[in-house]
Amino acid sequence: MIISKIEDQKKNKRRCSIYIDGEYYCSIDKDIIEELHFHEGMELKEDEFNETLKIIQYKSALRSALYILTRASKTEKELEKKLEEKQHSDTAIIQVLKYLKEIGYINDDTYTELFIKSMGNVTGNSRRSIYYKLLAKGIDKAIIEQKLNESEIDDFASAMNAAVKKLGNLKGDKKEKTTKLFSFLYRKGFDIELCKRVINKLDLEEV
Repeated sequence: MIISKIEDQKKNKRRCSIYIDGEYYCSIDKDIIEELHFHEGMELKEDEFNETLKIIQYKSALRSALYILTRASKTEKELEKKLEEKQHSDTAIIQVLKYLKEIGYINDDTYTELFIKSMGNVTGNSRRSIYYKLLAKGIDKAIIEQKLNESEIDDFASAMNAAVKKLGNLKGDKKEKTTKLFSFLYRKGFDIELCKRVINKLDLEEV
């Protein structure tokens, strides 16, 4: 095996593409290439290189994952997607995710609890809207449902607060305000009956 070319990647200047015997073989961080003293024309033993490569890819993926997590918490699926975008190998990604779960650096249960708590403090967030936001982040349905059931989110209070805040910007007669407010609450994820209950509690003619 001969390293025929080492080429900087266009999308990630910290990584290089390695070509073996004229064909693309893998991508490696520049500092790891320097550490291993890889250079064009270098001859490698296939078995030794493949074993070394597995270690390199794992360390590289782990370093990327830790950097991502220092900037913001991620769900397992979000982190997996980020690592895939950075072109880490599938095997390395699986190993890294397993390790980070074992040491508690990624935990979808904890993430879901904290997300629900933070979203519950924002006016107008419904259980349904939170459910779909978490689903989009790759959280398992069973986890979302369990954590929402354990939460203290009051959809009626949240909808009422959102409605009162929205009323100040509504124009028109009672019918127009009712229609606009109903549409607003429904888009927020509150169900039809709850929307009606909230509107019935408000005196739209006095606003």
